[in-house]
Amino acid sequence: MLNLKLELKRGSKSQQVSLQAGLTRIGPKGARGIDVGIEGAEGELHVWDSPPKVVRVQGDDALVIGGESVEEAVLENGSEFAWSGVKFKFLELPPVLEEIEEPAAASGGAGGGGARPTLSDDPAVQRAWERVAAGLLVESGLADKKTAKRWQAAVVQREWDADACAREILGASGAELANPKLLERAGMLERDLVMASFQRGIRGASRRARGAAKNGMAFFIANVVAIGVYSAIILALLILARVNYDWSLDGIIDRMVDAVTPG
Repeated sequence: MLNLKLELKRGSKSQQVSLQAGLTRIGPKGARGIDVGIEGAEGELHVWDSPPKVVRVQGDDALVIGGESVEEAVLENGSEFAWSGVKFKFLELPPVLEEIEEPAAASGGAGGGGARPTLSDDPAVQRAWERVAAGLLVESGLADKKTAKRWQAAVVQREWDADACAREILGASGAELANPKLLERAGMLERDLVMASFQRGIRGASRRARGAAKNGMAFFIANVVAIGVYSAIILALLILARVNYDWSLDGIIDRMVDAVTPG
């Protein structure tokens, strides 16, 4: 994978920053969720790595490329653009090869599984946790609404990036991670995932069939009870009419029989 960087120049000062996987946010220094802070900037730029492009998201600072103000532009190696008094240069550098260290011998744990990885020592675990946490925040209605809507639109436009989405949502809504509602929903999700395999296959179909049979029997019993109740009410009304008003259905039935009997 290429090593993507941005070279920033303001006056005599210059620096290089590495692009994040997916989305890199450039904006006011110290603002929440910003990956590259610019002193005195107003607004925000988004730089995507695949395909490489820069997008002016908000603010009054113009994005200038080749002397023209644009809203977005595709980036190639060596592409230059200016924003908020800073000149940027997009660089595609050769990948950096890192020496792979042999993992330490596993110790303890049932079945020789070794120590459990934590969020602090395993980037893959950290990324997986961030993705799930961001999704739960949105589903539970705890995520920042503007950020959630922006990423929902990105999904529709096929500009989805799981890690970038997680970073933005957690950056804008991270305080809600301590909300009891999120913990409760996480427990329900854990239960559903644990039982997912149990609900599939022949055993799951058998359980669903038994459940349907139980529901059908309950429906039948409920209807029988309802019919019995209505019949009892009608019978009580007929008895009251016979006792109080000397009226019954016998005469009506006799007339109906006479009407259908020939001769």
